[in-house]
Amino acid sequence: MFATHTENSQDFFGRWRKSPYSYDIGTCCEVLNLTTGESFFRDSVHPDDARLRFENREWMTFLAVSKGSC
Repeated sequence: MFATHTENSQDFFGRWRKSPYSYDIGTCCEVLNLTTGESFFRDSVHPDDARLRFENREWMTFLAVSKGSC
């Protein structure tokens, strides 16, 4: 779904990413991982609205749990 740490870190850190499973009508969420250890989550339809902030480890845990990997 989203890029992983094993991929090119230039593609993983510092840019907003949208799931390839996004609907064609544009409704989706995006994630931004920073090398500072922070992750941000936003609505791609309203990108300037509120964003949720997580530590990168919290975000990776959320992904693992939501995928049933834990």
